[in-house]
Amino acid sequence: MTLSMAPDKTRFVRALRPFSLVVAIATCGLGVILALRDGAGNPGLAVLVIIAGVLLQAGVNLVNDHADRHSPQFDAGQRAAIRRNTRLGALAFVLAGIVGVYLVWLRGWPMLLLGLVGMAGALGYTGHPVNYKERGLGVSLVFLFMGVLLVGGAYFAVSGGYHAGVFWLSIPFSLFASLLLLSNELRDYEADLEQGLRTLTVRLGYARARRLFQGLIVLLALVTLGLGAMGLLAHAAIPLASLLLLRRPLRLLDKAPTERSRLPPATGQGFFAYGLCLLLTVWWGL
Repeated sequence: MTLSMAPDKTRFVRALRPFSLVVAIATCGLGVILALRDGAGNPGLAVLVIIAGVLLQAGVNLVNDHADRHSPQFDAGQRAAIRRNTRLGALAFVLAGIVGVYLVWLRGWPMLLLGLVGMAGALGYTGHPVNYKERGLGVSLVFLFMGVLLVGGAYFAVSGGYHAGVFWLSIPFSLFASLLLLSNELRDYEADLEQGLRTLTVRLGYARARRLFQGLIVLLALVTLGLGAMGLLAHAAIPLASLLLLRRPLRLLDKAPTERSRLPPATGQGFFAYGLCLLLTVWWGL
C-alpha cells in the first residue's frame, strides 16, 4: 500500500501504514475462524498464523520505499529513515519466515508453495524488476494475494484442508483489499501522474478510476447478498449494513487532493467495520 508524497512519509508510523494492517488481521482472521468453526486446528496455532500474516504485511509496508530511495523527492534524512524502515521490514520478514518454516514442517509442501507465492507477491508490489504496481496490476493482484490466497492459506495452515466455502467467503475481503489499494491510488493520483508512475488509476484517469471505486462497492454489496442466498453467510444484512460507512470515502472522491488524503483511512475504517461484522456473523452464525 502506498502513501502520499508527504514530507513525513518515511517516518516509522507512516511507513508502517497501521490502517493497512487491518487487511492482514481480517483476512487471516477469517481463515482462522472458519477453520476453528469447522472443528480443525487449535487456538494457539490460530494466533500464530495471524501474527505471521501481520508480520508479512508490516514487512511489505516498511520496505515499500526501498526501490525509490535514490529519488530526488527524498532528502538525506528521509533516505536514512528509509534504510531504517527497510531493516525493520527485513526483520519482520525473518520473523514471519520462522513461523512459516514451522507451518511448512506441520503441513508439508503445499504450505511451502503458498508461502513462496505469497512472498513473491509481497516483494513484487514495488520491487524491481517486477513492480506490478507501476504496471497497473496492483488493484487486481492484491485481490488474489491479500484476499483469496491469504484467507485460504490461513485456513489451510490451521486445518490442513480446504473447501469451496472458504473461497467464496474470501471474495468480500478480496474486493475490500482491492478497494483499499485503489483508495491509495486515487489519493496519490496527481503526485503519481507528475512523477510518471503508471498505476492503474493513472492509466485509467481519475474519472474512470473513481467509477471503478464506486463499482467495487456495489459489487461488494451484491457478493454479500449472494453469499447470504447461497447459505454461506447467515443474516448477510449485518455486514451489508456496515457498508453504509463507505459513504464518507465516496464523498471524499469529489474533494480537492489535499482533502483526499483522508480517503485511505476512511476506506480502512469501512473495511474494519465490515470485517468485524462478517467475522462475528461467521463465528456465531447469527
